[in-house]
Amino acid sequence: MPSRALIIDDEIGICKSLEMLLVKDGFQVTIANRGDVALSLLAENAFEIVFTDLRLPDMNGLDLIPHIKNRLPHAQIIVMTGFATIETAVSAIKTGAYDYLPKPLSTDTVRITTRRAIERMELADEIVHLRKELSQCFGFENLIGKSPPMMDIFKIIRQTAVSDSNVLITGESGTGKELVARAIHYNSQRRDGRFVPVNCGAISKELIEAELFGYVKGAFTGAIRDKTGFVEIASGGTLFLDEIGETSQDFQVKLLRVIQEGEFNKVGTPFATKANVRIIAATNREPEQAIADGILREDLFYRLNVISIRIPPLRQRKEDVPLLALHFVEKYSRRVPDVRAKKLSPSALEALMAFDYPGNVRELENAIEYAVAFAPGDE
Repeated sequence: MPSRALIIDDEIGICKSLEMLLVKDGFQVTIANRGDVALSLLAENAFEIVFTDLRLPDMNGLDLIPHIKNRLPHAQIIVMTGFATIETAVSAIKTGAYDYLPKPLSTDTVRITTRRAIERMELADEIVHLRKELSQCFGFENLIGKSPPMMDIFKIIRQTAVSDSNVLITGESGTGKELVARAIHYNSQRRDGRFVPVNCGAISKELIEAELFGYVKGAFTGAIRDKTGFVEIASGGTLFLDEIGETSQDFQVKLLRVIQEGEFNKVGTPFATKANVRIIAATNREPEQAIADGILREDLFYRLNVISIRIPPLRQRKEDVPLLALHFVEKYSRRVPDVRAKKLSPSALEALMAFDYPGNVRELENAIEYAVAFAPGDE
């Protein structure tokens, strides 16, 4: 999709010449001749670059900058004016502008400034993505366990990471299906691409197609701008579809096309979009029963179930409870500096070992978080 630029200037000649230059360089351009028109456009559209004059018929361009940054925090703002002074340049930059161009505009200067602004925005987006991903260190160290079932799962993850086949992970809620999916991704050849998790059960069946495949402006009521779907965001990486059994049969047919053909249609357009994505799906249902009940399409199941990983419930691997408990004690003790709870008493560990955990690892983690917060001493 081409980058989008907004030009705000009451001089039509400048708008048209700048539009011709940007369109030639591959931009999708919108023009506004007043501040209020620009604000209206900003409310309904997303722009990567905004060129604005400092002197507009109805407002000062400097006053417009905070509105742009509030609506589009990552947009790069380039201020233009025929009354250039050091003071106004400094004010524009302090207010949030990326750069400052004096009129008359130079073609080379506009192109260089625009290219650098786009590069800066892409770099900022990548840093945000990397910080988010690096805030958690994904690998086998986040899958805690020494029981035979977990040793088997670690072996399967290593083998699965080498391939690029689709994966179906089954297991009760709270067993760590997403952790297994992340471990596969971050140990695979797709590790430099994005890992995009989607909880299908949290999205209504009416909206899931729009969320996964994206849509174009005007596709339906409320579609006031183009939206990139999760499938396209995950292209080059891994798409994790949790609770795949909660989706509709119609959606499953379209997902099958993504798997078989490597393409999909955004809502509101007949044109196909290519996607190079590995799909890892998960469900807490029994797949065979879900197929028999008409919840999960059999053809989709076979396409997803190239590699199958079943995670056992915590009650079936009780020997992992002490390791998990100690891991969570350390995790939550570090989060609050003045918390003194650093170890588990024998009686606490005995109680933890005696419980069956219907909520699995998630329930154990919540119990430890509560205990660390309310423990009166260091035990």
